[in-house]
Amino acid sequence: MTEDLTQLGITSSGLERATAVHKKPISCERIASGCRVLSFLQHRAMIDRGIDLFFQSTECIHIHCGEFIVRQWLSQLWFAHGEILLSQNPEQIRQLCRLLCENTATPQVFDGCTTARQWISSATGKHIRWGVIAMIANYLGTYAMVTNSSDPFFQEFNVDRKSLLDHIVEVSDVCIGFCREIGALDDAYIWALFEHYNITKYTKGEACYTPYCFGAEVNSAFVAMGLHQEIKADSQVPFFLAELRKRLRAMIYTAEISIATFLGRPPRLSHRYINLEPPLDLTDSQLFSEDQEELSVSIAQLDEQGYNRDGEISHVSWIRSSINFMARREDILELSLGNLTPDEVLQNADIIQRKTEEHWGALPQVMLNLRDGICGLENQRVNELHFQNVFRQGPQANSLLLHRVLMRKAGMGPAGLINMARTILSDVMGLYKRVEMSAATSFIYFLAVHGLRSAVILAIELLKQEQLPVYPNEPLLPRSRTIQDLCIFTTQLSDLDPMFGDRELCEKGRKLISRILDKILSPLNTADRLGQISSAPRQQPGTNTFTNNTVHNAYRLDGYLTDGLNYDLSAPVLGPDHAFRLWLENVDGQDWIL
Repeated sequence: MTEDLTQLGITSSGLERATAVHKKPISCERIASGCRVLSFLQHRAMIDRGIDLFFQSTECIHIHCGEFIVRQWLSQLWFAHGEILLSQNPEQIRQLCRLLCENTATPQVFDGCTTARQWISSATGKHIRWGVIAMIANYLGTYAMVTNSSDPFFQEFNVDRKSLLDHIVEVSDVCIGFCREIGALDDAYIWALFEHYNITKYTKGEACYTPYCFGAEVNSAFVAMGLHQEIKADSQVPFFLAELRKRLRAMIYTAEISIATFLGRPPRLSHRYINLEPPLDLTDSQLFSEDQEELSVSIAQLDEQGYNRDGEISHVSWIRSSINFMARREDILELSLGNLTPDEVLQNADIIQRKTEEHWGALPQVMLNLRDGICGLENQRVNELHFQNVFRQGPQANSLLLHRVLMRKAGMGPAGLINMARTILSDVMGLYKRVEMSAATSFIYFLAVHGLRSAVILAIELLKQEQLPVYPNEPLLPRSRTIQDLCIFTTQLSDLDPMFGDRELCEKGRKLISRILDKILSPLNTADRLGQISSAPRQQPGTNTFTNNTVHNAYRLDGYLTDGLNYDLSAPVLGPDHAFRLWLENVDGQDWIL
């Protein structure tokens, strides 16, 4: 209705998309649930301390809205309503609950000239909204999620970690429910929804249907807000908010492709239908600066691609670089799920690799140094080290998944898969040498997510290598080093947080690796050894034992992990992670290893 009206001389006033939400009476039941939520805010000292600890933890590097915003939200909330929340006077709490509903039902007012402080103030203090309450609860919940139960924080406030996290999730859920019922589709709501989704994934597991549904709502809100389209600063949207939305867009897209790959399902978002322009690599202090000249200087100091020139990999640096790598992972998922011929798979794999190389060529030198180099473990801060490893794992995971697709759909050999699995596990185990990292629950999650798949692949390959009729002079896997790494890995994997939703799956992987190691390290009697040799196929003289493009005669031609295992890598409906997950979930019922 509004296209080309300006050129035709017809005003579009009054035809703009409506932004106001429908206001309706608040039921007594909803007021009662809101009052229960507000009772949680009487614990001001615990909330302030938890938020402080959250921003000191490694997990805060994944925050997308900035510490400055959260601090201002809290400060103005306590200033305007601290006494009411502390006293919990029933009538005053009910009035505050009504105020929250009215504010949430009223769109935030801002334009291109609105400063960060002004925008923050329009959603807290006397303008407090349910989405902001949910965000505060979510960040406290995230700290409870990523720390361990022995943390002094829980003793200091005499709270049980699981009970606190369950209560916080309930608080966040009620706040989000208010926003949903009112129809308040704004930034605070989608931020709160995304953080709630992350907590739910951790506590219930990524294979659970509940977080999958939350992910669908995040994606729906994302599209309904128009964030899949071009995001730009203009007369209606201030620059800092446009950049925050770009950060969030990248993180939502990344989360969706990750879970789609893990579950072997078609993605609900695609780079083909999203404008994935990355955010500029600015620090929060630069982004929220009210001095426009200072902001302009900061932007001018970025390189041609929009990265900082300080030689640092920041949170936004990682977001920028991950967008393209995740788009390539979506392409790999398409190869896995699609009905393509082997030649088509090879052609598309070449395109994926070419685009990946082009992306590497556009990255700063500090990132290129991490591609094949070794992360320094001794002299770097934990946050820097964590960022470097998170950055490395993205393209490495892509390579591992692409090798698996090529093996089961194009008949490629296992050498590339084995080498990449060794690299990934080496990175994970190397990072664990830092005591600060090994003590963090979030790193235990990192260990399980990025290490388990590679460790299982290496364990099975090592077993097959042990059962060759003639042990190769130059095996793909060094026997002693691999056994040591797998032993250490299984020991550390036993430290998984009891509240980790995918703990059961990881425990099965740990048991599987342990059983393989037991079999390898247990001596064979003479009869068994002679039986293995007599039944094995003989190697032809002069044959090259291992190559990248052919399969050794000890391997079956239909894929690497199919030899002796009920693991159907050729199933076209399964994603590259999904086949592995399904096989691992059912491996306890099989006796192939005994």
